Amino acid sequence: MEIYIEKIPGGFRVDGLELKNGKCGCTSILPCCYSYSKVKRNSNHFSFSAKASTPSTKDNFKWGYKVRKGSYIIEVDFDDARDKVIYSGFYPPSVNEWEKRGWEIISSIHDREDYNVWRCAVCKWLYKEKDQGIPFEKLQSDWKCPVCKAGKDSFENLG
Repeated sequence: MEIYIEKIPGGFRVDGLELKNGKCGCTSILPCCYSYSKVKRNSNHFSFSAKASTPSTKDNFKWGYKVRKGSYIIEVDFDDARDKVIYSGFYPPSVNEWEKRGWEIISSIHDREDYNVWRCAVCKWLYKEKDQGIPFEKLQSDWKCPVCKAGKDSFENLG
C-alpha cells in the first residue's frame, strides 16, 4: 500500500487530501483574531493543530481525530468556536474523507460543526451558509463582503 505525499504551498497533500498552514495576517479592517492552522511532519506522522477560538469568541469547543493507514498517522486537534466571525487558518479534511480512502479511525472527539464556509481573502470574514441561509454560489455576482466590500471572487471555500 503506497501513500503518495506531496509538498504543496503551505503544507502537504497526503493520499490526495490537503493539510495546510495558515496564520493571522492582522488587517486594518478587523482586530487580530489570533487564529491559525499548523501542520508538522515527523517522518510518517503528520500533526495538524488549529485555533479558531479568539479573545472575542464565547462559544468554544474542541474537536479532532487520529487516523492511520499502514505506517502513516494523521493527528488533528482543533480549538474551534461556534460564534467565530473571522478565521485565518485552514480546515483539515473531515475524518470521513480519510475513511473513504481506506484510513482506519484510531480515535475521534466530537466533529466539526460548520461546513460550507467561505472566507474573504482580504479581511478574513467568514460567510457561513448555515447562518446566512443562502448557498454562496447562489449569491448574485455583484455581491460584496459586508465588512471590506471585496467582491465575491475574493472569497475562498474553506469546506
